[in-house]
Amino acid sequence: MTPFDRLSPDPARAALILIAGFTALRIAFAALLGFGVDESYTLGQARFLALSYFDHPPLHIWLAHASMWLFGTTWAVRLPFILLFAGTSWMMFRLTSRLFGPQAGLWATFSLNVSVFFLAAPGTWIVPDGTLLFSLAAGMLALARLFFPTAGETPSPWTAWSVAGLCFGLAGLSKYSAVFVIAGLAIFLLATPHRRWLIHPAPYLGALLAALVVSPVIFWNIGNGWASLKFQAARGGGVGFTPSSFLQMVAGQFVWLAPWVAVPLTYAGVAAMGRWSEPRRLFCLALALPSILYFTLQSLWSGWALPHWPMPGWFFVFPLLGLWLAENPDAKPSPAAWARWSGALAVALALGLGIIGATGLATRLGLPVRADPTIDALNWTELRPRLQALGVGRPGGPIVAALTWNEGGKVDLVVGDIAPVIVLGPDPRGFAFRQDQRAYSGRDAIVVALASTFQRLGGGLDGQFEVLGEAENATVDRMGRPELSLVLVRARGLKSLTPTSLALR
Repeated sequence: MTPFDRLSPDPARAALILIAGFTALRIAFAALLGFGVDESYTLGQARFLALSYFDHPPLHIWLAHASMWLFGTTWAVRLPFILLFAGTSWMMFRLTSRLFGPQAGLWATFSLNVSVFFLAAPGTWIVPDGTLLFSLAAGMLALARLFFPTAGETPSPWTAWSVAGLCFGLAGLSKYSAVFVIAGLAIFLLATPHRRWLIHPAPYLGALLAALVVSPVIFWNIGNGWASLKFQAARGGGVGFTPSSFLQMVAGQFVWLAPWVAVPLTYAGVAAMGRWSEPRRLFCLALALPSILYFTLQSLWSGWALPHWPMPGWFFVFPLLGLWLAENPDAKPSPAAWARWSGALAVALALGLGIIGATGLATRLGLPVRADPTIDALNWTELRPRLQALGVGRPGGPIVAALTWNEGGKVDLVVGDIAPVIVLGPDPRGFAFRQDQRAYSGRDAIVVALASTFQRLGGGLDGQFEVLGEAENATVDRMGRPELSLVLVRARGLKSLTPTSLALR
């Protein structure tokens, strides 16, 4: 007896009901919460179609462009990403069911969806992880059918490797870190009798298809001095032995996964290592470990790392957690009780954060703005009419300039459809590549910055314009209450263009 038997005695039908329920939760979450910094920046970049982009490969930006064409910049622009993760969840069920049985598939699908990171980031937000995980799951599912056929199945290696190659190309078109999961696949092949596929021509056809799919990223980098690859490679640069960064990285992963998911997930992964010689367990471990180990250990010498970087690796540990939960129904604490609590916490977190973001409840209760977990998801909608009153959007009117890429993304989201937005600081990211910056020489501009950012970086503006006006105050409101303080500066005659030699951290 499992908690999912009440949904349907058919595991596949129960999985579909689970996925539909979490999809509805994500839609509610998406409708309540504004766009985060990365989402705002991505939507601004998505106004300009290109072969690829500075921060990431283009697939999620292309999808965002199509979604904006359908929905504008309303919350509904997230819908294709939410539906994409519903497909990813279904493939998690199918993959785990093939490896370890349908009950394990149900547990893996549920566990994936109650994890904070997978509930929010690839599951709801406009980030590259959504297209990455969908592509990796689809490719590995195609190969799992070849590697682990059921009785009576005779899968075609040409079909399996061709589908996998196309999917891995899409993964590379999503995020550079896909290479670590593909490296794990190579490790699995070399460590098992499946190495026989390395002398078959089908995998090389798949590799050719993957290279063709990912070629826009290569061509863009060739045309832009390999700027994107250099940027990503520099993020792993060494600053010396930094154990504090390593501890922060480990803690960050547990927070992102949700501690009540991270603990059993880690336990299941470690337990599987004790039986690594079993090919199905090894398949999951090989796909998972390169990402987890590299990005976690990298923080020891890089001085910093973002805890969501190893998440594609953790994705492939969920089948192992599903297996452990299915095999240990009488464990203490009870898997059934854990499921009830985890499901309730997922609903509470999603709706709670959404309500805080929509209402500003945290600051209404007296917390400082910096303590509001949703402040970065506040849309700067009040800025548009204020800038229009200053001539932005009129023929020959001023352009809009920000001082940092993240604030530029917020500005771009609300006015980028009526006026050019540039970034004047040393780290413009994609803003430096999407337009010919020389076209703005001599133009008038309205500089927009958070008050704290202007205080920190505004002193350098004198040398970038012929005439710099007085700073004017503005606010970003939420339900009639000022939440953020902005500074607007009218400037004439842009002299210094956005730097293209990037001083990036």
